[in-house]
Amino acid sequence: MSRQPGVIDRLLDLPGGEGEVDQRAATFARGLVLGALVGAAIAGSTIWQRRQAAREASRHRPVVGAGSESGRSVDAGSTGR
Repeated sequence: MSRQPGVIDRLLDLPGGEGEVDQRAATFARGLVLGALVGAAIAGSTIWQRRQAAREASRHRPVVGAGSESGRSVDAGSTGR
């Protein structure tokens, strides 16, 4: 069974290369991939926290205009915008 090259190996397999990879380029590519993964994890965590906080806030927020037929609260001074 043949093993397919990993993402980093494919990134480092540049055209015109003779199969040898510069060690500095390999280290840079690994750091780049690791940084991208960590950044994506932090961004995803931040988005998740914001959604959870909004969901919790909406649970504790009093319902305004619950008796109206349209389900919307209209302020007496509202311009309808």
